[in-house]
Amino acid sequence: MPAPCRPARCRPQIAAAIAAGVLALPLALAHAAPARAQESDIPAPATLAAEYRLTNADGDRVCLLTLSEKPQGRARSPARFEVALDRQACAGTILFSVDIASWSPGPGNAIRLQGPDGALVAEFTEGVGGTWEALREGDGVYFLVNPRLADPTLHAADLVGMWDMAEQAGKPRCRLELTNAEAGGGTYRARLAAGCPARLVALAPDRWRLDGGSLVLLTARGEGLRFAAQEDGGWEKVPPDEGTPLLLSRP
Repeated sequence: MPAPCRPARCRPQIAAAIAAGVLALPLALAHAAPARAQESDIPAPATLAAEYRLTNADGDRVCLLTLSEKPQGRARSPARFEVALDRQACAGTILFSVDIASWSPGPGNAIRLQGPDGALVAEFTEGVGGTWEALREGDGVYFLVNPRLADPTLHAADLVGMWDMAEQAGKPRCRLELTNAEAGGGTYRARLAAGCPARLVALAPDRWRLDGGSLVLLTARGEGLRFAAQEDGGWEKVPPDEGTPLLLSRP
């Protein structure tokens, strides 16, 4: 044990200790601030609790589920909340739905679906028009659609007609016609105009449909391209950074 020092001799030691504390405090606050900011960005579960349609990118496979604000089981940190779904029906449409046991809100109105052990199954980030999207590595893109938030005034008839297709805003490459000719399964015929570049012709969209406020272009190969409504009345393919960017706008 060090011998006690006289006040005069202790002053340098006291000053050093105070300086160390002053330096350490901002560092501690710097580490704590992001954590507090992140926590404050997480919404209350009641904000997101609702009925949703879980769909694949094509919109042809659907699982109906309800996110509850009721905590699941005993108190946990972080809290997880109950999910209700028809497991037998959903297992035949969205395969990973069998792993869904709970959900929790995330930063920026994200919706996290979790397994029985709390492991993340899929994290959906908020888009537009009551739609959330998630990319599952090695699986594909999926969407959660809240029908109550989708535009109730939007009808298929509103989209019939010619549209410019562009990869960059203001630079249309060709025309796409959305018709009202029924093609079965709630879809309508779509036609590309002559003169489209090869990479757009290769997409070969031949049908279209509305799905929870989103526009879905379907191809002869059974693939789908989903578009979200934009404030200017156009549509943008989502996710925008996956594959070729595409914009639809009225001529």
